Amino acid sequence: MAANNKTTKTEEVKAPVADTAEKKSEVKPVAKPAAKKTAKPAAKKPAVKKAAEAKVPTINDIAEKLLKKVGKKNVSKINERIAVEVKVYGEYESYLYILIDDGKVDVKPYGYNDYDVHVDLPIDDALAIIAGSYDFKAKALTGDFYAVGSLTKMLKVKEALF
Repeated sequence: MAANNKTTKTEEVKAPVADTAEKKSEVKPVAKPAAKKTAKPAAKKPAVKKAAEAKVPTINDIAEKLLKKVGKKNVSKINERIAVEVKVYGEYESYLYILIDDGKVDVKPYGYNDYDVHVDLPIDDALAIIAGSYDFKAKALTGDFYAVGSLTKMLKVKEALF
């Protein structure tokens, strides 16, 4: 009987070992995860944001472009001082100050309380005026052009500068 006990113990020991071996063969090896390529997409995202930011010029950029366009215009026919405050809005809100005085035109990127005409424009409309593709009459008839103040002075500015 002693021999039978040894055999039984050996069988009992082998059975769990055999089960473990079978389980190991059933478990599939886990593949290593592929290295994440985060460097390239991270580099692209800021580039896209910079491109979007570049599309919206600052108020200083708009003032410089407008001054470049109208600064050399002959406004000597206007024998009076005319000041126009332009509120530019959209991605941001800011003001431009256009002054015609002594035959010269000046454009500054700030608001000023001493004005004859106040105009509210979206940024896109301000850029369209600078580009020369803005139709004042059509915008006024549809109600998309908003101005407060002296209509006579506004028409003089429009004729002299645009």
